[in-house]
Amino acid sequence: MSTAFQEELRIELTLTLGGQSFSIPGGQVKHVAVHLTQHGFTASVSFWTALEKQDEPLFTAFQKPDLAQVRLSLTAVDPSLDSPPAPILLQGLARARRLSAETHGSLQGSERVFRHYTLEFADAAQVLWRQHRPIELVTDTSLQEVLDAHKASLQISYDWALLRQKQPMLCLALGADAPEVSFYDFVLWYVDSNHGVFCYDSQRNEYLLAESKPSSGQAAPLGPLRVGSMRVRLPPPIRHGTRVLNAVAEQPTTTPIPQDQAATGVSHDVLLRTPLTSEAEQRQKLEKSRLQLRQRQLEVSFKQFPAVDVFPGALLRLEGSLWPSTLTGLDDDQRVLELDLEAHAELEGPHDEQQASTARYSVSLSIQTEPASDPLPTLPPYLAPRYPIHVEGLVHSPGGEPEDRRYLIIEDEKTSLVSFQMTVPLWNKTVSVPAEPIHFPGHFFFPPYKNTRVMVELHFERAELLRFLDWKEGVRTPLDGQGDQILLGWNKTSQTAFTHDFQDDNPVWRIHRTSGGDTQLVRMGEGHLFIQVQETSGGMAPTPTYDVSPQVDAAKGDLSASVGGAIGETSAAYKGAMTAARAKMTSAQAEAKAALSGARAEVGAKVAEAKSGLQGAASRLSQGTERLSGAAEEAKASLEKLR
Repeated sequence: MSTAFQEELRIELTLTLGGQSFSIPGGQVKHVAVHLTQHGFTASVSFWTALEKQDEPLFTAFQKPDLAQVRLSLTAVDPSLDSPPAPILLQGLARARRLSAETHGSLQGSERVFRHYTLEFADAAQVLWRQHRPIELVTDTSLQEVLDAHKASLQISYDWALLRQKQPMLCLALGADAPEVSFYDFVLWYVDSNHGVFCYDSQRNEYLLAESKPSSGQAAPLGPLRVGSMRVRLPPPIRHGTRVLNAVAEQPTTTPIPQDQAATGVSHDVLLRTPLTSEAEQRQKLEKSRLQLRQRQLEVSFKQFPAVDVFPGALLRLEGSLWPSTLTGLDDDQRVLELDLEAHAELEGPHDEQQASTARYSVSLSIQTEPASDPLPTLPPYLAPRYPIHVEGLVHSPGGEPEDRRYLIIEDEKTSLVSFQMTVPLWNKTVSVPAEPIHFPGHFFFPPYKNTRVMVELHFERAELLRFLDWKEGVRTPLDGQGDQILLGWNKTSQTAFTHDFQDDNPVWRIHRTSGGDTQLVRMGEGHLFIQVQETSGGMAPTPTYDVSPQVDAAKGDLSASVGGAIGETSAAYKGAMTAARAKMTSAQAEAKAALSGARAEVGAKVAEAKSGLQGAASRLSQGTERLSGAAEEAKASLEKLR
């Protein structure tokens, strides 16, 4: 607990209400309370006014519901300091306001009053973002772009590569279904989930989202003369390790991440289901960073206003011979985490020091610090957003007519994952969902057709197909026949129908193939089998048409299939031609490779045969050379004898 001390303070208070600015003399301020942290602040201020005619504009504006901006600057008046510290500066928005009056006589039959104003205010993110609950879907967008679109009047800077990465989709789910979760909670949840930093610079009234804590700045020396008391705070150590479990069936993995202070058998498990090794490794790296131990912290209470900056983010260094040599944190750079300040005017009457710029106050001031080397971020409590949300979508497959039953499966070139495309008409955005059998066993292949109504699950960065919402045109059979039907093909002029129903209470089974004017029918009924092949010359198959115009109209479902949400399409004919061309190219490449392999083998055999022949010739030549050398030696010896 901090001990109160007396200090002369210069307080500058400015209110902006409805475009009007009001400056309140510091002597009129009777109470200030501040809780300032690394991520924002909450504060309250109260003051008296008199002279009703001069007060009337403030009195009128204060009662209106206009946004109230508050700027409060607080400095100690200390002539002994050659270089006084920067003022404690707060710039925020009012969250609550109160007004009361006290009479002090009458003038010409009218009562005269003092008015007592109280404002509770906080940084803009807490005031605005806590009331902001958007539901939104965006595609091919970075989170930095999303934050900029929702920042209102906030000033935000970024130093985080992750925020700049384009994401295939991002979904904000903060509406009435989860009324207690706000955009402020969402930002804190995202930062915490990715082990980032969210901090607020009160001097610049600016927020920072970063990958790590800022490390720049020079630590100011803090001596013990103005310190009243100090306590060491020991954060509780982590007693668990972590295991990252990947539940994909083809290659399941369990990766333990140890932690030196963990108790045996105690673990926080993280469950994934991804076939991508890179995603699993990235999550392992993230979870390992969470297991760092928080370092010791200091709680410092002052008995006199400090001579150095003590707002959050400022760097201090406990140094000097007056500190005990065994003091925890001595000669180590400390970063200020929190500041708590409360000031009560010694003269609290409504008529006291009405026009004075400074006044005497009873002040309580304390700070909390951490080692500047501690990398762990500090965040306030928050509520996690609730995912998924459910919206209706239309299966997206470009090409053909709107009523055609076409399907599209896209394979990602980098990951080899396959997906369907779903257009969400509410936001006119197209998202990818995993191309899976959905509710069928794997030996059934029934991909979703174009423009089919479906229910889509939207998570923060991914979507899934939940279920189908209607039948395609022509699939339902008449009620009186109690029939079942499977309808395959593009449309009613090019399809095959498998139908089983009841006629005169007898089961009838039919296969009906249609291709323009060419039809085949197989019908099995009670005691008979009917087969018919028929061709109508006037009913030739129509020339297929393809829609290649740029479309963003979700009702037509013709958004680009290769890039979610991008405008422009490729016709089905072009896709077919490209598919055939790729198949031929692949086949040609395979044949060329096979021919090349055969040629290489044949050439290799001939080269080996030639090498063998050359080696034999060389061997015979060597033998002949040896014999020739021997004969030469003999001839030479004979010549020597003749001499």
